[in-house]
Amino acid sequence: MLFKSIVSLALVAAAAAQATKGKAFDHVFIVFLENTNYQIAATDPILSSLTPQGVLLDNYSGVTHPSEPNYVAAAGGDYFGISDDSLYYIPSNVTTIVDLLDKKGLTWKTYQEDLPHACFTGFNSTNLYMRKHNPFIIYDSIAQNQTRCNNVVPATQLATDLAAGDLPNYSFYTPNMLNDAHDTTIAYASKWLNNTIIPLLSNPAFNNNTLVVITFDETEDYPIANRVWTLLLGDAVAALKNTTDSTYYTHYSLLSTVESNWDLGNLGRQDTNVTLSNVFDFVAKVTGYENANVTNPPFLNDTIPGFMTNHSTPLNTTSSTPKSAADSIAVPKVMAAFAVLAGAFAAMI
Repeated sequence: MLFKSIVSLALVAAAAAQATKGKAFDHVFIVFLENTNYQIAATDPILSSLTPQGVLLDNYSGVTHPSEPNYVAAAGGDYFGISDDSLYYIPSNVTTIVDLLDKKGLTWKTYQEDLPHACFTGFNSTNLYMRKHNPFIIYDSIAQNQTRCNNVVPATQLATDLAAGDLPNYSFYTPNMLNDAHDTTIAYASKWLNNTIIPLLSNPAFNNNTLVVITFDETEDYPIANRVWTLLLGDAVAALKNTTDSTYYTHYSLLSTVESNWDLGNLGRQDTNVTLSNVFDFVAKVTGYENANVTNPPFLNDTIPGFMTNHSTPLNTTSSTPKSAADSIAVPKVMAAFAVLAGAFAAMI
């Protein structure tokens, strides 16, 4: 019996080790910066100096405006009609990349700067952490599941995880409102990036068949094409340093690339839209995925209405002026509760 137990445990351990191995990378670390036009980012001295260290994706696009729906899309394959930066709760029956990772036994965390504590669900904290930039807490399938919610952690946890040799397979890192350029400048953000993220590439606990994706959520100017500067770094692309990939990608490619790398299946949303979800070329070549040749990219600036659309705000936003928190808390879940109460009252009379 003891022998069988040992063999069983060994097989489980072997299966878990095999699950962590991807076809092109074993770890992915995604960093979102904020609200910057492609040309502004491309001419920043620090970002320009980083380009030779990786693969520049010069045809990568955000999927809408403003910030929050882009983050939501990157985790769930759609933004469900969200057209502003309000306080949203996406119902627990809506799946995310976490469902696919969990099913395969892969580890994940989101590291959020200035998050007060793990699983914090508040709207903001000291105006440095903002819920709208944390897609994982917006999905109730994560926020209402304590095991999953414990993986929504302050960014300070990253150092602890690296010291323990415990970098997750999938990491999503959100800088605070200063470091991401939202309330500062691209020069401020690129300096933060150079001082905080780039040194991690020298740490073998971090740079261990790791793909680092540095991107922006959206352009600052809404009327122009939503093209954002994106760079791939890490030892997973070491052989491709100082190259440019001009394939058309969007935030949905963050999903399709991860899905293809670990053979996760898909969410059945825009991560399966062949126009919008090309897999990063170096991964597609390894996994056999055939990318679409998109010669006339769509103009991804307007909101497509969906079940989370807040109709109290315009669908076609033309200004990137930030809203105050007080202006933003028009909560769809509260409106849904109101409808339930109204229905119950009607049934009584």
